[in-house]
Amino acid sequence: MLTPAEGTALYAELRAAVIAAGVLKRDYRYYAILIGGTALGLAISLWYLIRLPASLPLVVWAVIFALVTVQVCGIIHDAGHRTVFRSTALNDLLGGAFAGLLAMGYQSWREQHNAHHAHTNVEGRDPDLDIPLHAFTLRQFQRQGGLWRYARRYQAAFFYPMRTLVVFSRRLAEIAHFRHERFSLRLLVEIALWGAGLVLWFVVPFLVFPLGKALLLFAVVHPTMGFYLSNIFAPNHKGMPQIPDGTEVSFLEQQITTSRNITPSWFVDFIYVGLNYQIEHHLFPTCPRNKLKQITPYVLEICARTNLVYTQTGIVRSNQIILGELNAVARAGA
Repeated sequence: MLTPAEGTALYAELRAAVIAAGVLKRDYRYYAILIGGTALGLAISLWYLIRLPASLPLVVWAVIFALVTVQVCGIIHDAGHRTVFRSTALNDLLGGAFAGLLAMGYQSWREQHNAHHAHTNVEGRDPDLDIPLHAFTLRQFQRQGGLWRYARRYQAAFFYPMRTLVVFSRRLAEIAHFRHERFSLRLLVEIALWGAGLVLWFVVPFLVFPLGKALLLFAVVHPTMGFYLSNIFAPNHKGMPQIPDGTEVSFLEQQITTSRNITPSWFVDFIYVGLNYQIEHHLFPTCPRNKLKQITPYVLEICARTNLVYTQTGIVRSNQIILGELNAVARAGA
């Protein structure tokens, strides 16, 4: 384990090397292609959703549409980290507009996500550790009550089915955010965008499509979005070491030891919207996603010198680890 001073010095060395290599420079060409391609994918899949009757081809295009919308979430994530533009206002405009299109609040997500980055896997401080009805530590498991205490021993079996509900919980979370925010023009715009997005997703389909088609789209699009979205984020930290609140640990060591990478390839990089480089992303959250792989050699060199564990595994293995941790906690708390 590094002392905080040692970790600070090593991170300063790492950051200086990454900056000198030009890795953190904005890549406007990449994001122009990415945003344009995503918009085109949305337009094409939406065209088929409108034109096709309730049928198997409609289901296929509904799945494609859902997958592309999660790619939009990836752009929102990058904008929230200020990786797309140098200007904060332009990043917020891009992220806020896309989030409104999906009926997902931008500012509330940024607040939660920034807290996650500031307190990664710190018990009681990282909001991403609070997964409803699931626990990755015995302390979390024992705090669960109500009806769930009778079913919690099977929490691993419920993990994936409940991931399909993520898009609903994310959208409903905005109500609490709006209630606690001070009234302002920005808040009014947020509410208007969120409300318009809800109408677009949950009202318009039932007004313009036959009931059977609308119900089919509802049953395919939303669960697919939730499952895909949550399975981009779940492998990154779930099942990794959690840090007791108050423990003194350097930023460098915390981000490396609590994060898990997914073995990269062009396909994995695409479907994980760059978040398969979770260690590099947490160390340099403003780095454009297409450049994260350039940071890996620098991090590996630091890990080799300090004996810090750099965790990287495949997609299947990462999910096996998550389910294994859930099962282990359930058995320990039974």
